[in-house]
Amino acid sequence: MSAIESSPGPLKYSSTPPASTDEILGIRRQYCPDATILLVGLFGAGKKTLGIIASVALRRRFVDFDAVFNQEVQSSPQEFIARHGLARYRELELQISKDLLTKYDKGCVIVGLGGTASPSQRTLLTECGHRHPVIYVRRDENDLQRLSGTSPDKFNRIFEVVNAFFVSCTNFDFFNHTQSESQSAPTLPAYLKLKETERVFVAFLHRIFGRYNRQVFSTDPFAKSHTYALQVPVTYLDHPELDLESLESGADAIALVVHPSDINSTGLTEKLVRHIALLRKHSRVPIIVDVSAPHSTHSAFDYHKTLATVLRLAPDALTCCLECDNGLLAKLKSAKGYIKIIGTVHESNPVGSQASALTTPAELSRASECDAIRVTGEAISPDQNYACLSFSHDIETTLKIPIITYNTGPIGQASICLGRTLSPVVVPSSKEAGITMRDAQSALTACFLQSRKTFTIFGQSVKYSLSAAMHNTAYAACGLPHIYDTLQSQSLSDIHRLLKDENHGGVTISLPYKSAILPFLDEVSSDAKDINAVNTVVLEHSQLPNGERVTIRRGYNTDYIGIRDCIHKHLSPANAVRDGTTALIIGAGGMAHAAIYACYELGVRRMCIYNRTIENAKRLADYFHQWAKSKSGVNLQLDVLCSPEDPWPSNCRLPTIVTSCIPPYELGSEDSIDMLLSEQWLSSRTGGVYLEVGYGPSRTRLMEQFLPRASKGWVVVDGLMVLVEQGIVQYEIFTKRPAPVHVMRHAIREQSIRHGFVH
Repeated sequence: MSAIESSPGPLKYSSTPPASTDEILGIRRQYCPDATILLVGLFGAGKKTLGIIASVALRRRFVDFDAVFNQEVQSSPQEFIARHGLARYRELELQISKDLLTKYDKGCVIVGLGGTASPSQRTLLTECGHRHPVIYVRRDENDLQRLSGTSPDKFNRIFEVVNAFFVSCTNFDFFNHTQSESQSAPTLPAYLKLKETERVFVAFLHRIFGRYNRQVFSTDPFAKSHTYALQVPVTYLDHPELDLESLESGADAIALVVHPSDINSTGLTEKLVRHIALLRKHSRVPIIVDVSAPHSTHSAFDYHKTLATVLRLAPDALTCCLECDNGLLAKLKSAKGYIKIIGTVHESNPVGSQASALTTPAELSRASECDAIRVTGEAISPDQNYACLSFSHDIETTLKIPIITYNTGPIGQASICLGRTLSPVVVPSSKEAGITMRDAQSALTACFLQSRKTFTIFGQSVKYSLSAAMHNTAYAACGLPHIYDTLQSQSLSDIHRLLKDENHGGVTISLPYKSAILPFLDEVSSDAKDINAVNTVVLEHSQLPNGERVTIRRGYNTDYIGIRDCIHKHLSPANAVRDGTTALIIGAGGMAHAAIYACYELGVRRMCIYNRTIENAKRLADYFHQWAKSKSGVNLQLDVLCSPEDPWPSNCRLPTIVTSCIPPYELGSEDSIDMLLSEQWLSSRTGGVYLEVGYGPSRTRLMEQFLPRASKGWVVVDGLMVLVEQGIVQYEIFTKRPAPVHVMRHAIREQSIRHGFVH
């Protein structure tokens, strides 16, 4: 229900600008973990779709106001207004809204309240916002106008009023990007396009509730380990020909920079809402909104208003100028929810000079109220950059919070390279404005602060592996000095020289050694222990006080993450994992272990295993049955299929997830594996996802069997996709840095074409 649909004429709504910072910054944004979520917005914004996504992902009840209204009065809102008038509808709307909020106070997602933008609804939603997240779902105005069916002039008049209404009575904004066709996948089904929206929106909700939902396997951006923040000015995102792939440059965070000139510009709120959504869609790292201090005191109101707008977007962090505080920091702390506040100080002196900032007890006390501090200055000679390091150490020891320090300008670039926490870097196309990630990492290597490491993929049949090309391209793009090579061997004993080599940083374990490697490791991650297979070994070299060199060999499994993420990204809503979902696992080796664990992580509790050697399949099933028994409350059932002629078990549904974990060729030969499945096993009425974990220059028989089934709802995912997804995680475990995802995808695409691999 929308004001655009229901209003017989122009709506009247007026609000005067808040007179105080308290009113601008609004209420405290912390809620009970199960507090009901409200989604409001104009017709066509996507509230219902997002509500269903949230209810499924967070396991909450979905409540649609229009459906409840229809059930209560046996009439739609539009029909009721036509019969009884808008005034009577608003009375009933208010009463039903109050009843809904009382009845569904916890554990729900409610959509559709506030459709007529009445003053009473404004009051109700404003009061609700003290205990519940009330999210204004926005969308491109052109799309909303088209969906409303009204003329542009009429829509603009109504939109101005209704938009002001929703801003006034909500406490969060979420921009729902239109799912447009892409050149790379013009025939991609709409439900698969929604997967990215699902990822972004669910992560947004986790941030609101303070749930740690880190999407990268690397160092904390606020750690003292040479982390970087990619500087993205608001104006950079205004360009229509924007290179969005450059946002995943390997930086630890993205800083959306709001300059003083932006603060006074028209339409800043709409820009910020759109730009934050764009950054979230095209990156996986935390987002910092860096709002520069105003040039004059008369701009303070606009500065506070901008900070209030940013709070509604729930970024990971927000900067606050300590030099123009005047009580602002305390108000931000009260209203910020789980957003980190970075206090900023900038001086005309070099950082660390005698006249530098944070020297008095009062200044230190105020700084300690922040989650982190950034102190910047202006160097006039190169040697002044070294003082940044000692200043950072001294202040961090005193305050016990992360410290970001560097000097600005061309002479200050050395302090950026040597900085330890969230040093500013720029995209390659803006190299003239600062230092790129590649420059910063290369500088560390040149200063001997970063050593060169070798990584190797080891297995019996790695002739066709594209891992080396993928990792080496990523290292080069980020300025890392590392090398990734290949070692093919018929004996596991050959791996020992790699494990003992002090120049080696890690080893990728390929078939058939993923379980056999376990006895040679010092530590194994909990998930790799559960899977009983390791594909990633990190070698950590150190020196004891007595001078003895020691190496710790840590094992991980990134295969299951690659499989899990590929399945999740390609499952349609009709095949979403629920009670009764069944998966078919083909194979019984290390990758099959990973596939079963991946399906378990997705919520699948019923699986069937088919392997040419039945005894191996039974051993795999027995292993996971014993594993399930060792975990209290874990229910897992696996059946073994002995041949393609076997009927599908009558007590379980047909599979909607099929994962082939067998290599495309017989180990040690060029002979392809000849295997087909029973057509009866593949008769799911809704189709499903077929995923291969291997890849090669020709299609497998199984791939050929599934490709024609696309018209029946089956989505085919090849091994190159799995390679990239697991490779992203592996890169981050090896380097402790975020992966340049687009670089790795391009490398695999180019290499697969070069070698004639089939997509």
